[in-house]
Amino acid sequence: MGRGKAQRTCLACRQVMDQTELVRFVCAPDDQVLVDYRHRLPGRGAYACPERNCLEQVVQKRLFNRAFRKECHPVSMENLADALRKALLTRMTSLLGMARKAGLSVFGSSAVLAAFDRTNAPLLVVFAADISAGVAAKVDRKAGHHGAERLTLFDKEELGRILGRSECSVFALTDEALVEAFLLEWKRYCRILGEN
Repeated sequence: MGRGKAQRTCLACRQVMDQTELVRFVCAPDDQVLVDYRHRLPGRGAYACPERNCLEQVVQKRLFNRAFRKECHPVSMENLADALRKALLTRMTSLLGMARKAGLSVFGSSAVLAAFDRTNAPLLVVFAADISAGVAAKVDRKAGHHGAERLTLFDKEELGRILGRSECSVFALTDEALVEAFLLEWKRYCRILGEN
């Protein structure tokens, strides 16, 4: 079976999973509960599924107190979801930035459309929320024909900021591992927002 990853238990549903599949939390010296999304903060960790219903149970039943064996500062579902949403957006932004620097991305509608005619065609297309309907339809049609994943995220200005440009309406990734990592974070983001 080989050497497995460390296993942890979700505070709410009690399901045992690889710790990388769970969100880690720590209790700071001032008793504030912090999201440790990248599993880097020191101290005892508590884990929960990246699912809204599990997080709601953790908050409602005050399960952080039991996990950390002390009275933690009360945390609201809104604050917890917001902190996790920010961590996920930071991670997705980082992945898009890495793709740009490694030359594993294409940006701009003309470049994305042309990329589908090459051997290393895009596997994921990210549309800005405020892209023009005509451009979106043209790119979406071509992406669908090639079986590429499509999603909408950020606006043109935010996508542009990630790419070091003034704005960008559409962006594509061509690397399978990066696409897989990005989609994992995107799906978690949607689940935290309760959109799946």
